[in-house]
Amino acid sequence: MTNTTVDDAIETGTVQVNDEIQLAYERRGSGPDVVLVNNFFMDRKSWRSYTANLASVARLTSYDLRGQGDSSPQRGEPEWADHITDLKALFDALGLEKAFLVGTSFSTLICRDFAVAHPERVHGLVLAGPAMSPHGPQRLRRITKSWLKTLDTSGLGVLYDQLYPLVSGDQAVETAGPIGFMGRKQNFLGIHTVESLRAGLAVSVKAPLAPAIIAEIRQPTLMFVGGDDFSLSQHAVEEMEKLLPDVTTVTVPHGGHLAFLEEPEWFQREVVSFLRRVAGTGD
Repeated sequence: MTNTTVDDAIETGTVQVNDEIQLAYERRGSGPDVVLVNNFFMDRKSWRSYTANLASVARLTSYDLRGQGDSSPQRGEPEWADHITDLKALFDALGLEKAFLVGTSFSTLICRDFAVAHPERVHGLVLAGPAMSPHGPQRLRRITKSWLKTLDTSGLGVLYDQLYPLVSGDQAVETAGPIGFMGRKQNFLGIHTVESLRAGLAVSVKAPLAPAIIAEIRQPTLMFVGGDDFSLSQHAVEEMEKLLPDVTTVTVPHGGHLAFLEEPEWFQREVVSFLRRVAGTGD
């Protein structure tokens, strides 16, 4: 079941996943379907500033994960599989037979697992700053647990102070300066609550990270990575490429973990080129 309104060319609504969970979504643009999957540090509206050009050649659907933004709060212990089930419910409710998936950081894992579980529903994957390793899970697990501990002991503000210099590239941090840092921090604090981030980080710790899962992806894949990504070395990128049967990698030399935020025009050009190659559209 969906509830829908249209305002200024943005369609908004909710999808009922089950008796307890509703997902808030929005749609804009026209063309092949592209579903934008949030990581746990952003909401669906965050995509607007980084996908305006993409909306001219594709129909974009973004949604708040359960426990995030305008979607229902997480109830009980979060489970990783819930996010895969929620995404399928969104596809079904909106009549999406097949779409491209775009994920960033931890949401690339949601995209990965949905593509593996429902290959017939996915044209291709865009993995921007993938939170996965061809070597194993230990590093990412420890990083995520440290963020969760910081959140519980010191709160949202201190967590952001810890996150910012890690996920942003060195050049971006220098360019933003203190004023840019404070602006981004205020936006972060306005989007999130301790409860919403705790649910996201807690379920992130449960995400399957075995390298063998990467090799199960069969769809064409675009990796958009930063050369200054704290969590993914160039060697790791090369090893991941060996696991993917059809992959195109674009590296932003000075980009951090979220290089698509630092170079949104570049990112959108590469996604459009990817759509053209895979779906024969985007002209």
